[in-house]
Amino acid sequence: MYNITADINCEIAALEEERDCTILYWFEMGESDRSSGLAPQYTENPWYMSGYEDRHYQLEIGFISETPSFDHF
Repeated sequence: MYNITADINCEIAALEEERDCTILYWFEMGESDRSSGLAPQYTENPWYMSGYEDRHYQLEIGFISETPSFDHF
């Protein structure tokens, strides 16, 4: 029984790693297209669009004039 559980856990870990790599691939593709000045090509893919719009978000938070507060720690 332990071997079955270990096999399942190993398979789950492999699938999670594959998912993370796929998400990163699409996110970076979106960032690359934006940096190259291309129009978004995969608008139906949320990970691609997150990467495509990431630069806009980084610029937006870069111009926030508030000083961050860490009082809640």
